[in-house]
Amino acid sequence: MSATNERNVDPIQEMTRIAQGLLDLEARGFEESFRNPSLGKLVYDSEVCRISLVWGGWDPLGGNSISIYYGRLHAANEKTTMIWNSEECHCWHRCELALHFLDGQTPEYASKTMYTHSLIKQYKHSELGQSLTAKRRQPEWLAQMHVTIWQHYGKRFFELFDLRRPELWQQYQKFLREVYDIEGRIPEIEPAMDKVC
Repeated sequence: MSATNERNVDPIQEMTRIAQGLLDLEARGFEESFRNPSLGKLVYDSEVCRISLVWGGWDPLGGNSISIYYGRLHAANEKTTMIWNSEECHCWHRCELALHFLDGQTPEYASKTMYTHSLIKQYKHSELGQSLTAKRRQPEWLAQMHVTIWQHYGKRFFELFDLRRPELWQQYQKFLREVYDIEGRIPEIEPAMDKVC
């Protein structure tokens, strides 16, 4: 795909292609539940959790980009925060700290490697990861990274976000508080990053 074609792609159509093709969300029990072209956002729901694909746009060095976030079934469609139990909290989540939690890592370890993980590093250096990076195909690269995570952790990964597992979520919240006690909180970010729901 040429840079001109990359710039002219329809974001929702491209993310739908990624969701239905590479991520194969329907086969994994997810259905599209929200679509907003002006926000560049698609949301898919399963009986366990939600997945959000968000369009990042195009830049001359990297081409098109997307982000993938996870939410519990109550997560808001159009916002990244919401009021839950009378408190504002982040309802959409990156995967890295969740992976450290699932691995049983200490908060100290997680605070030093917050936005990476050994599985992600392995993927980056794999033949597939290198190939997609060289082709400037970040949406495919990211989708394959998440598929790698899902294959490694199985349903354990998705169950972390399951509303029917409140004890697991409480353990994760405690883990995040401890991570940010070590890492520190940025006063300008409200709610604090460890306020999650």
